[in-house]
Amino acid sequence: MITIACLYPYELTLYGEMGNIKALMYALDKGNIKYKLEIIEKDTKLELDNYDFIYVGSGRPKCLEDVKKRLLPYKEEFLNYIEKDKILLATGNAISILDFLDLYDVKYYKKREVHDVDATTSLCKGHIVGFQNTEYLIDSTKNIIFNINEGIGNKHTMLEGFMYKNFYATSIIGPILARNDNLNNYFIDLIKKTNKN
Repeated sequence: MITIACLYPYELTLYGEMGNIKALMYALDKGNIKYKLEIIEKDTKLELDNYDFIYVGSGRPKCLEDVKKRLLPYKEEFLNYIEKDKILLATGNAISILDFLDLYDVKYYKKREVHDVDATTSLCKGHIVGFQNTEYLIDSTKNIIFNINEGIGNKHTMLEGFMYKNFYATSIIGPILARNDNLNNYFIDLIKKTNKN
């Protein structure tokens, strides 16, 4: 049984990002893969060892710092979760929440970046389409996820996102999994691979 944890979807709910979870669940259903979805709310105690896939979506700017403060006490648990090769996906401005893990730095830009996105990735074949509407960009071009053809990357380059083991952080929204079956199928295969037992 796969356990998917969706963090604070009532606060981190911009741009229809719950569509990423719906796309994931649709593909799991189609593949007859058993799972349960845990909605993590403000007062929920996190039990990271119980989760196989964690999703963190975009939120209004006033929510981002509140969510980060809520997660800070779990820093070591998050790092242990990632070191165990468990899956964590953060999209949109959620990249600014998880910089407390010190795996990458994020820079705030007063000028909001708004772009349609066309990209490629080593994770799967084909193109990735999406959208960016953010004031936050990752301030590094190491461990990138996407090569950008149209859009903007980390530090205003054409290299976007960050990945380490099975932790993925990207400014691209869309919802990115709902709009890209190839990327969604990558995560389905990854779920199967990391949960063979």
